[in-house]
Amino acid sequence: SRAFFIKGDLKDININFYGDKNETVMLDKLKNYPININGLTACLSFVNLNFDNIKIRSNNSTCEDSINFIKTSGTVKEIDIRDSLKDGLDIDFSKINVNSITVETSGNDCVDLSFGDYQLDHLYLSNCGDKGLSAGEKSNIKLNDIIVNQAKTGIAVKDSSIVTANKLSLKKTTKCLDIYRKKQEFSGGILNLNNLNCESGRIDIGAGSFINYQMWLLKF
Repeated sequence: SRAFFIKGDLKDININFYGDKNETVMLDKLKNYPININGLTACLSFVNLNFDNIKIRSNNSTCEDSINFIKTSGTVKEIDIRDSLKDGLDIDFSKINVNSITVETSGNDCVDLSFGDYQLDHLYLSNCGDKGLSAGEKSNIKLNDIIVNQAKTGIAVKDSSIVTANKLSLKKTTKCLDIYRKKQEFSGGILNLNNLNCESGRIDIGAGSFINYQMWLLKF
């Protein structure tokens, strides 16, 4: 099942999506399950909307994205996503402030951001199949406090994106940080960082990418 919210304003509302856990297990075994309908890939899609003080929750999503924002703006109080077949939260072409994001158990990325301006306060991302947070395609992102617990890559910054982070805590990751260029039409990524706790895993910095860490500049 899918729901689409298109155009207008959403204010002072809670939105909850409940999938079927048994269906999630079944669909994960199918190779050709149609997860894309008319280009909208999420179980909850929000398109051309302005947000004001909303909460969104998703459980047991069987879509390519649990929640997808496209061309949205405004403030979101809380996003809580549990048990996603693929990506947890995907935001594109938006200008969004989010107070709290929790994503636990995603088959792919927990949070995927592209082409926008994003201010995210508190994030807890756990058991991500690929990346905890992926920032790409000219995204400008400000993070206050983010915890990633178990992912292949804690945070990836790529393709002309700039991430400014106050505090990062990355645990049980193969890579803590991956800063690079993926697509030829973009330059590398930039991470401005105040405080880093990289419990395990390496830090990769591709050509033309940078990490500015407490006045030190790391460049490769």
